Amino acid sequence: MKRSLILVLTLLTVSAALAQDKSDPYIAAFLIEPTTKSILFEKNSHQPLPVASMTKMMTLLIAMEKIKEGELALDTQVTVSARASKMGGSQVYLKQGAQFPVRDLLAATMIHSANDAATALAEQIAGSNESFAQLMNQRAAELGMKESKFYTPHGLPGFGEPEDVMSAYDAAMVGVELMKFPLMAEFAAMQDMPFKSGTFEKMYNPNHLLKIYPGATGIKTGFHVKAGFCVTGSARKNNMDLVVVVMGTPPSRKRENFTAAAEILTQGFNNYKMVEVLKKGQRLDQAAVVKNGQSKTVAVEAGSAVHVFLKRGEEKNIETTFMGESVAPIRKGQAVGSIVVKSAGKTIGKVPAVASVDVEAQPWWKRWLP
Repeated sequence: MKRSLILVLTLLTVSAALAQDKSDPYIAAFLIEPTTKSILFEKNSHQPLPVASMTKMMTLLIAMEKIKEGELALDTQVTVSARASKMGGSQVYLKQGAQFPVRDLLAATMIHSANDAATALAEQIAGSNESFAQLMNQRAAELGMKESKFYTPHGLPGFGEPEDVMSAYDAAMVGVELMKFPLMAEFAAMQDMPFKSGTFEKMYNPNHLLKIYPGATGIKTGFHVKAGFCVTGSARKNNMDLVVVVMGTPPSRKRENFTAAAEILTQGFNNYKMVEVLKKGQRLDQAAVVKNGQSKTVAVEAGSAVHVFLKRGEEKNIETTFMGESVAPIRKGQAVGSIVVKSAGKTIGKVPAVASVDVEAQPWWKRWLP
């Protein structure tokens, strides 16, 4: 009887594990709206996991920031080292001593996930992979990425070497930062691109979200045996962007890595929306009180567009109110207060309110008249 009970409990445990495996083809997942940093879905989102080539997002981010700071240029010629030329895994077969502009290496790293290109970039910026990894960890700390540790610029560990790790949350954070650069957004959305390196002529993007999900815009995939299949994806629909991360899908369920990411994105787009409450220059029904002016009030308008991120159905609860007053003289376009946006009594947005017209000051002697 006791053995039968143990057997039943064991079978129940195995059945539960199989059911869990069937429902979730990943270890961790995360979904975020990047402008408001609103978290829409998460599972084990702060668990550090091997990320394989998703490591390259940090490499690309550092390279783009160096370009922005003037320390590197897109047309800088990079000489390929022996170490870079001997990288395994995904590569564009760079030959030792050959020269390529930074722009081409950025494209190869993002689109084809080329380990040799990522290494060449890292060596150009920091002199070695090891020195570059220090920059990666420093930048991760600055971004508040507490569950990340980098050892390589490419995510392909050598035998017995430690793994580059990130949490799903951290992967989303670096993905959001990277997509702020138009060139990276352009490369991330490309399914293929020519690349000449002697024996290699065309790059292909392993991010199948670009093929299977309408509106997909990027970002980066990763795979090796310990990491499983990973993807940091992004998509845009109805004036709204979402970033999804799915990590740790076993090789036997490869296709489900992308279908799971697509399903999570769909749930986000189905349940949330970005609402344009006011257009820039749109006039409010309320007016600003003017002190010591020839007019006692001045019409006000939105100094910038007002977009708010809401759960679908909540837009009916939106209210806009003007707060503030000003003293004449007032010039058209001058800030005279704020427009506060509320939903169900909670402030969800605030933008400057500006005067729609000029208001001249009242002559001093008229201020004393009844």
